Order: sequence, then C-alpha cells, then structure tokens
Amino acid sequence: MFAVTVNEEMLKKLRSMLEDEDEGVCVRLREYTLGGGCRSRIILGLALEEMDEDEDESMTVEDVTFIADSDFLLRYGRKFALTFNEEKQVEVRALESDD
Repeated sequence: MFAVTVNEEMLKKLRSMLEDEDEGVCVRLREYTLGGGCRSRIILGLALEEMDEDEDESMTVEDVTFIADSDFLLRYGRKFALTFNEEKQVEVRALESDD
C-alpha cells in the first residue's frame, strides 16, 4: 500500500472532477515529461483513469480512490503529498520514506 497526504480543499476539487467521470474512474498518480529535448524534465501529476487490476495499487482517502502502477511506486517511493501551488495548480510531491 502507498500513502497520499491530501487536504480537504484538494479532496473537494478531486470529487468535483470525478463527478463528471464514469463509475470506476480513479485519481492516478503519474509522471509527465515537460518540454522537449535537452531541456525536458519529469514532473509528477494526476490523471483520471480506470484501475488496471494487474498493474495498479490503490488507496482511498475518505471517498477518493488513488491509484499508481507498480513501476511508478518503485521509482518514486510510497508516500506522496498533494498540494496547490501559488497559481492554484495541483502539485504532486514524492516524500522520503521513513523506513
């Protein structure tokens, strides 16, 4: 199991986004490539997708289900924090493990 720290404001936004989706859609933690070429970089973000029973792990905070595939968790760890930046955009941070 992995852990996600998320505040009530973020949960409210995610619930609102999930209302418009089909049943079974979850909040996926994933990586994105920003930019291109030698200036590209990887950022962590969210997507709305259905769970892949063979590849994904899930955890629920209140009524919002988060999923991540096993490769993502191996790369970035098992603890994450979701916050808003100054522009009110979602930020996903991998946290150092206590183990």
